[in-house]
Amino acid sequence: MYNKVKEFAREGLSIRQISRKTGMDRVTVRKFLRMTDEEFSAFLALQKRRLRKLQPYEQFVKDRVTDYPDCSATQVEDWLKEHHPDFPEVTTRTIYSFVQWIRKTYDLPKPKGTPRAYHPVEQLPYGEQAQVDFGEYWMASADEHNVKVHFMIMLLSRSRRKFVSFSQQPITTRFVLEAHEQAFAFFEGIPHTLVYDQDSTIVSDENRGAILYTEAFRKYLLHRSLKIHLCRKSDPESKGKIEAGVKYVKYNFLPGRRFVNLEVLNQEALLWLERTANAKEHATTRLIPEAEWQVEKQHLRPFEPLPYPISGPVGKEYHVRKDNTISYRGNFYSLPVGTYAGPGTLVVLEVRQNTLCLYAHDGRLLANHPIKSGKGTVVVNNHHRRDTSAKRRELQDSLKPLFTNQEQAELFLESIHNRYPRYSRDQFLHVRNTISGCRQKLIDEALAYCVDHHLFSSGEFHDILHHYRKREEKQSHPTVSNTFRPKTRRSDLNRMLSFVPDSSTITTYETIFSC
Repeated sequence: MYNKVKEFAREGLSIRQISRKTGMDRVTVRKFLRMTDEEFSAFLALQKRRLRKLQPYEQFVKDRVTDYPDCSATQVEDWLKEHHPDFPEVTTRTIYSFVQWIRKTYDLPKPKGTPRAYHPVEQLPYGEQAQVDFGEYWMASADEHNVKVHFMIMLLSRSRRKFVSFSQQPITTRFVLEAHEQAFAFFEGIPHTLVYDQDSTIVSDENRGAILYTEAFRKYLLHRSLKIHLCRKSDPESKGKIEAGVKYVKYNFLPGRRFVNLEVLNQEALLWLERTANAKEHATTRLIPEAEWQVEKQHLRPFEPLPYPISGPVGKEYHVRKDNTISYRGNFYSLPVGTYAGPGTLVVLEVRQNTLCLYAHDGRLLANHPIKSGKGTVVVNNHHRRDTSAKRRELQDSLKPLFTNQEQAELFLESIHNRYPRYSRDQFLHVRNTISGCRQKLIDEALAYCVDHHLFSSGEFHDILHHYRKREEKQSHPTVSNTFRPKTRRSDLNRMLSFVPDSSTITTYETIFSC
């Protein structure tokens, strides 16, 4: 490996390129390049003599790996801590290196699954198939900030002619459809079959071969009459041509290029396709894609632009959770109550600078939130906790005509809102229910009393109005003591008042008890 590193360096390869070719860390590559042959020989001798930190646990680890050949280094670490209370503090990487050394020294490789059998793919007819895939890449911008770009690449399977289109936003259905139209115009025709992964922008669900496409993509397929072939989940190797194309964009076009803006990047990509990607001899076919395309385009279906503009969500679709939130980069953002309408509920997410905008599919804005850093944060808009269909201001304005003094009513209602901003709607509904069926005079008296004494709440207004109603009822129904007049003659009344009941002495009761 040392000799290979030196050889690559003599050929003019950079440290990063040597690291990629050899699989070594760049720090190790740099260290080897600084060494002379004598220093490297001394280094090897030292490596043979040096003791490893975990040498005392060699037999234990060997026995464990022998008994459980598919165990991981993390499991070995846990076993060491469990069976050896005095186990020293070492890094996980140290344990991993020690386990790998044990496997190599005692020939204990980790068992592998059944190897996949590959076979060559027959050459497809001209115009028969194109493959589509997506990728992303971090680019340095002019102000030294990193910018993440997303792209879609389409490749004609026979001629290997490529087209690529870039976006700053995460891949959306709308971007996919627009990129398809640009690719068909670039190829001057439409292939009969398109090969995709099961990407969420085109497939909403799949059940053992039964494919459910997204609504916008389904309509597009009907208009273009495209035949679709979807790869199985987690099986990118079944479309190796386009996978190689994605790597070609990442490792040939994008490295060392600065991001200015999206328009410049797409223009640079077209120039790169013209002078390099489609102009150089293909490594597999040994043919030039541009020359082969001159033959293939005669077998493509004719391309005519769509008679209508492509519609669809401006952002990426996200699933709504049961608690009316969406998950975005490890944090959760709230939506209005009632947004969740069962499994499969989707909203459209768009990022504008540092703000997250969430839309319904009809374009209606549902919520916007500042984007939070970190993970696990729940960002909640308090207006989403309740149904705000009856707007607070409309409800407040509907209460004012129920009072005679409009100035006092405005002051009273506005003071309630300022005192209870989160519950002003509930306060106004309570006021409306309290007023219902009450005389106007009592309503105005209760309002005047509340304003004079600075009682700004629906509960206090209710108590004052209830007091006035009770007082009015008491005045309209006099007490019995004021209206009762006994119809008895005065002589009889005097006799009744002067009546003295008979009384007995104590000796009478003593005689009765002694009998």
